[in-house]
Amino acid sequence: SCNVTLPRCVITMRFSRYITFFLCALSISEGQVYQGYEADYADDNLYHDHAMRQNEKKGGLGFVHLALALSTGWLVGGKFHSSRLRKKLDSKHKKEQKTLYAQYYNDVYALQDHSARLENVLEELGVKVK
Repeated sequence: SCNVTLPRCVITMRFSRYITFFLCALSISEGQVYQGYEADYADDNLYHDHAMRQNEKKGGLGFVHLALALSTGWLVGGKFHSSRLRKKLDSKHKKEQKTLYAQYYNDVYALQDHSARLENVLEELGVKVK
């Protein structure tokens, strides 16, 4: 037989899942039981009247304002995030360019050094260079 015990965090997670489910079920059931306000104030439409007056004051431009706010936020967010990405890519490309130039200069130096050594060997052998 295998003696495996569950870690304490797994047991706690299972226990907390059951508690969460119980509390949700309890809150839903309490919300369904309470109906006192509806019975006492069924004809009260004070808030409804207030909301209608506020909507008439606005002139019905709520959707236009929402669309303008969303598009403005989208544009500003796009500008912000694209500038962050541009800065990140610029620094990455500068690092790559720096390593590429360093490699280039090292290669050129190595070629010049090799060329100078070859010229010295040829001169030692008696061959005229240049």
